[in-house]
Amino acid sequence: MTEKPSMPFEKPATPDDKLILDTFDHDEEPFITVDTKLCKDCRGKPCLYVCPAQVYRLEGEELVYNIEGCMELGACIIVCRSMGNKAIAWDYPRGGYGVEYKYG
Repeated sequence: MTEKPSMPFEKPATPDDKLILDTFDHDEEPFITVDTKLCKDCRGKPCLYVCPAQVYRLEGEELVYNIEGCMELGACIIVCRSMGNKAIAWDYPRGGYGVEYKYG
């Protein structure tokens, strides 16, 4: 039987405690691109609400995004295609890049 790695916490860790230990290896080739012109006419902007990493945010009336820290869930492209203006192009990062999870 394989033992789980010990957690570096004295008490039960919250999801935020665990996520802060993850790393993100930046790739010069973006794996998320957004046509922000299409976002201007998007009424609901569902990407703002579904992304747990808060990759997307509003600055004034402008949608801006930063892919560093993306957890590679893919929910943003699903809601953008079904409820938004189909502005997000998303794929997994190239091998060796992106998020590396340390603990569950």
